[in-house]
Formats: sequence, structure tokens, C-alpha cells
Amino acid sequence: MEFVKPGWTKIARMCRALAEKARPYKADWLVGISRGGLVPVRLLSDRLDISNVSIVRIEFYKTIGETRDFPRVTQPLQVDVKGKRVLLVDDVADTGRSLAVAKEHVKRAGAKEVKIAALHYKPKSMVRPDFYISTTEAWIIYPWEVEETKRELKKSGSK
Repeated sequence: MEFVKPGWTKIARMCRALAEKARPYKADWLVGISRGGLVPVRLLSDRLDISNVSIVRIEFYKTIGETRDFPRVTQPLQVDVKGKRVLLVDDVADTGRSLAVAKEHVKRAGAKEVKIAALHYKPKSMVRPDFYISTTEAWIIYPWEVEETKRELKKSGSK
């Protein structure tokens, strides 16, 4: 498995570029997918001057490259998005299954429109984000998950 490790400076540049791509959408609410989307959604909030930010938690991955049978919402949306334009934010569209579940969850909450923004898009993903910066097939180790990834690799016996 190939790994890439973008640093904080690169992530900041990517979030600036992602905000500019998403700006014309004129979202009313930003919803980050916890946990990977927490940093990007906060940076987009700042760049887009949108203080309406919430999260939804989707659990899917057990460890690196290993998923559960199906993604599940473990922390539902806690705000009223009825009739609103929502930008759903995550770090990567990997399998796309978590994004699909999150988008459906936000739609069921009454959002008028839901678009997806992600830093990275993997071509194997069943969901292509409306806005993304980079395409890759590598496993991405983001700066906010370095220690977690080290622990997971150690457990699995990989380096």
C-alpha cells in the first residue's frame, strides 16, 4: 500500500483552494464528517466566512484499509437544516460509502440541497465530490491522524 503524508502547509493551501472552488455554491451550513472532516470544515468555515458549522459522525473504518459491513451514523446532525443549502465536508472520498450515508442523512434532515467537498478524491469512490482538490489512489496520512496511524500500523505489523 502506498502512503502519502501531506503536511500542515499543504493542507492549508488545499483548504484555501477548496474554499474557492466551493464559494459559488453559497452554502448556508457547513457540515463536517467526524472525524476526518473536522479540520477541513473549520478551515473552510474561516475562508468562506460561514459560522454555521455542525458535524455528523459516520463510523466505517475499523483500521487502515479495513471497513465494517456498512457505514453507520453514530452522531446524527444536531441542527435544523430544513430548506438550507448544505456543504458536506470530509478529508477524502475513499470508498464513498460514508459520504453517501452522510449525504442521505442530511437530505432526510430536510436540506434543500447538499453538495460535497473533500480534499482528496479516489477514483474508486462510489461518490465523486462536487468540489475536490487532488486525485490519488494512495492511503493518505493527514497531520491530524499521524499518531493514530502509527498505532494502527504497529498493531497490524506493518511499517
